[in-house]
Amino acid sequence: MEGLVLGCDLCNDYCQISCWNPERGEPEAVELTQGSSMISTVICRRRGKEAWLVGEAGYRCALMGEGVIVDKLIRLAGKRGTATIEGVCYSAQKLLTQFLREILEISFQKYGVREIQAITFTLRNLDREVIDAVLEAAVSLGIDRDRVRLVSHTESFLYFSVSQRKDLWASLCGLFDLNEEGLHYYDMTVLRGIKPQAVQARHEPLEEGFRLDILDSPAGEKLGDTILCSCAQRLMEKKLYSSVFLTGKGFEGCEKWAVTFTKWLCSRRKVYMEPSLFAKGAALIAADGLREKTAYPYCFLCEGRIGATVSMEVSDRGTKKRLILAEAGSNWYETRSSVEVIPDNKGELELTVTPVGSAAGRKITLPLDEFPARPNKTTRIEIVTSFSSEKLMTVRVIDKGFGEFFPATGQMLRQEIHL
Repeated sequence: MEGLVLGCDLCNDYCQISCWNPERGEPEAVELTQGSSMISTVICRRRGKEAWLVGEAGYRCALMGEGVIVDKLIRLAGKRGTATIEGVCYSAQKLLTQFLREILEISFQKYGVREIQAITFTLRNLDREVIDAVLEAAVSLGIDRDRVRLVSHTESFLYFSVSQRKDLWASLCGLFDLNEEGLHYYDMTVLRGIKPQAVQARHEPLEEGFRLDILDSPAGEKLGDTILCSCAQRLMEKKLYSSVFLTGKGFEGCEKWAVTFTKWLCSRRKVYMEPSLFAKGAALIAADGLREKTAYPYCFLCEGRIGATVSMEVSDRGTKKRLILAEAGSNWYETRSSVEVIPDNKGELELTVTPVGSAAGRKITLPLDEFPARPNKTTRIEIVTSFSSEKLMTVRVIDKGFGEFFPATGQMLRQEIHL
């Protein structure tokens, strides 16, 4: 084995890892604690020494008074926070890095391989601060940046779904995720009549979510069953589903307490329990990234992916062409472009924003009248694009001058475009 191909589901309450099995051609869950693929996202430092424990071992150490525990590591890292342990101030970045070091070590020991060929981290929400924190942690652990990807839970669900038999996602494919952070609903569908073929998923955090500790009593179990059944009926009534998946710690043993919910869900639907769904979806993405040709030739539309193509018309040696600045289906945090053009009798730039499935695009005009006045074809400008989310693109237009005749001023125009 050249190196491990991993998918890592990072949440505030728990973490999971799946590893791509090349012989079976599918991902498998890694047992991170005895009998479970889930490990609590907590880290504990033993008192008086620089020794670290994670998950349930960390909880036990803290309960015995032998260590100090820090939880909610993802949220803390996103805020660039700190935690003080026995008078020592640790950055959230250091704690997250140490946590990842500990859980990756479990995978190394299981497979007897210490090299990572590719790893995809999946997060509930793709916040720029959290993305940067996870990337920094991975690089600090010696993982090459080009071997690391980050995706949303929604994208992991999409990849997991399209990796299944086609009859399981020919119509709607649904997913409920119940965990300490709440109840979440996802669904995916194929957008037909579009080339290239597109698959789309949406994510809806449900206000009816509840804390898992209410399930500790019979009355709480009944309430949880009622809430789940009500949500399922509201979201799924009169819709045709090819399959429905259940994931998250909250659904462990749900067949014993969520009787009404599971009975209604299983009526005329294929229902599957998949505790490691997001981690397995991430591992599928990591494995697919190593192929010369993707196994999933679709335009993916979901959280983390751009939903429209941004382009402009240019002339290259007298031939008109459409120059793509950002392509629909691309990951927003990885999408950047830089191109230099020379305006020809134009005092403005015109960009076209074309949503997937739309024949006509929306025109965006960027005036250039603030740049120095020069003869025609003697101004070279650089157009730089970047994204701060899948729906917000920033365009910077920079005056590059024209050699010695018209020195560059470096003057810059900046405009944000909502896709």
